[in-house]
Amino acid sequence: MRLIVAFSPGSALDGAARALARGAEKELGVDIIVQNTASGAGTTAVAQLAKARADGSCLAACAGNALIFLPRRNPVSYDPLRDVEPLLVFGQASPVLVTRPDAPWRDMASFLEATRKSRGSMRIGIPGLGSPSHTALVMMTAKDPSLSWRFIPFGGPGEAETALLGGHVDAAASGALPRIRQGQLFPLMILAGTRPVTLPQVPTLADGGFADPGRGDASFFLLAPKNVPEETLNRLCAAFEKAAGSEDFLKTLEHFSVAPVLKAREEAKAFLSEAWAEEDATLKAAGLSR
Repeated sequence: MRLIVAFSPGSALDGAARALARGAEKELGVDIIVQNTASGAGTTAVAQLAKARADGSCLAACAGNALIFLPRRNPVSYDPLRDVEPLLVFGQASPVLVTRPDAPWRDMASFLEATRKSRGSMRIGIPGLGSPSHTALVMMTAKDPSLSWRFIPFGGPGEAETALLGGHVDAAASGALPRIRQGQLFPLMILAGTRPVTLPQVPTLADGGFADPGRGDASFFLLAPKNVPEETLNRLCAAFEKAAGSEDFLKTLEHFSVAPVLKAREEAKAFLSEAWAEEDATLKAAGLSR
């Protein structure tokens, strides 16, 4: 079996998807080969899946931005509500905006004030244009026109963090909690409306008066192509749901700012439809929808 992961190795999605695959292998009795496809902020991976054989031999793991935000911004070759079948929601990310420990700003307020004074010269490393963290930051600028950044896209959060530590960007969107805990990175704000329990003192977007970009964009989805036989779908869902409750999977999430949210097949499908409808008005108001 092949599992297409819509981000680069080392990302939160990659780590969670690989742990999920390890557990499912035991249940299904097959080898699951992970294929990282980081381009297009997830849309390339979903497009590949939509064209795959509908026999259950190919699945994809992506963040919801490739199903909700990006199809509204850019032409894609798939219909996110018709061409793929959600099997599972297996986590909800809360990206963290981080800077170097020696940076002059030590909290969200001072960083935003420095942003306003810089007049668009400050650089933020992001794991791809249209990624959940990029969406959150763009929505901040839509609400407050005095904020402006230069977004530098990378293949994943690990590359953005490396660029930050090398002094090539001023801040970066990250999800790697070990580097924050070890003091290698300093957290400025949670790029979501909710705060992970692992970072109780770090302010969220809501704390700063900004809107939550949406739970759907930052949720991790496991997808199958459309028209996979029902019996096959049921077998896959049972295996991956059990894997999502395993100790190995839950321990993996502790290394990232990802909540262990689990939604089975029918709930995942309903969640995607609801998120699509709910975010439409928000994105249009922010000028982020075609």
